[in-house]
Amino acid sequence: MSRLLPALAAALALASTAPALADEAADIVRDADRYRRPAESFVWKITITSEEGTKAPSVDGFEVYVKGGGRSFVKFIAPPRSVGRSLLAVGRDLWIYLPDAGKPVRIPFAQRLVGQVANGDIARADYLGDYEAVLAGVETIGGVACHVVELKAKTKEVTYAAIKYWVAKGGRRPLKAEFYAGTGTLLKTGFYESFREVAGRTMATRLTLVDAIRKDRKSVLDYGEITVRDLPEKYFDKNFMKSLD
Repeated sequence: MSRLLPALAAALALASTAPALADEAADIVRDADRYRRPAESFVWKITITSEEGTKAPSVDGFEVYVKGGGRSFVKFIAPPRSVGRSLLAVGRDLWIYLPDAGKPVRIPFAQRLVGQVANGDIARADYLGDYEAVLAGVETIGGVACHVVELKAKTKEVTYAAIKYWVAKGGRRPLKAEFYAGTGTLLKTGFYESFREVAGRTMATRLTLVDAIRKDRKSVLDYGEITVRDLPEKYFDKNFMKSLD
């Protein structure tokens, strides 16, 4: 009996600390998410430059309208052949509007948009809402001590099945992420860079995504002009998508 008591005490201690660790992991992800969005309602312009081997880089431009409640509207603004297209995300539902199709069509967040960028990379970026977070240790990235957080998708409707996330211990800035498919395959690695003040908040204004197999395949998302303002409800109605054609 005496031998069982220490083991039982250790088990009880572990059980009591597990919820606290889960809460800490969620807090870290919440703080890191703040570096990736300046407010609850805003508009930003994103330029994506994609490279592959010796091919000439391709450049795509988007205007992204974000409002609380998991809503975002993405307008394609470059190149000219893409103008008229748009994406609409409402919660975990995503639609694309193509002028030739004539009506919005539902598509997955995980589907490739351009280069190494998935639809969900610009249409939804709510890691706290979409994933369960677990602390997995501490590692150093570029001389910066980081929390390592493992994120597991709450549903199949999100962009990635799992994410391994490096967040600086000091300030809790996101620095690096690995994005995984449901099979456990590493798809790509992301690096958060170019932190600067935007609308009174420090933000990562560049995300570089590198293919896991072909390192010469990468896409750089540059977050340019950002305007914090309230947005009308009509922007997040599927009927509004057609009005921009």
